[in-house]
Amino acid sequence: MMENDPLRSVLREWQAPEPRAEIESRLRREFRARHPRSPWTAFWRLRISIPAPALAVVALVLLALFLQFRTAPAPVSPRAGGGYVTRLDATGFQPLPNGAARVVSVRGIKQ
Repeated sequence: MMENDPLRSVLREWQAPEPRAEIESRLRREFRARHPRSPWTAFWRLRISIPAPALAVVALVLLALFLQFRTAPAPVSPRAGGGYVTRLDATGFQPLPNGAARVVSVRGIKQ
C-alpha cells in the first residue's frame, strides 16, 4: 500500500518555500527581548585557548616555586616530663676525656 500512495509522490515533488530575509533578525530580536543578558554572562562564558604544553610548563614552574620557597616544618618541641634533658647551657662545657657520650636521665642530674 505504501508503494502506490499518491501523497508520497506529491511530497517528493514539493519544495519548501525559502524563508523571508528578515526572519533571522526578527527571531534574534525576540529572543534577546525575552532573555536579556547581564554583563556578567559574557565574563562567565569567556574562553581562553591555551596549548597543553604551555599549560604543563606553567604547572611545572609553579611546582618548582612552591618547592623552593616552602617553609620548613616547625621543630617538634620536647614533651615536658619526658625524663631526659634536651637543652643544656654550654657555659663551662668540658669535653669528656675519652670522647664518649652518655645519656643521663633527669633523676640522675644533681643540681
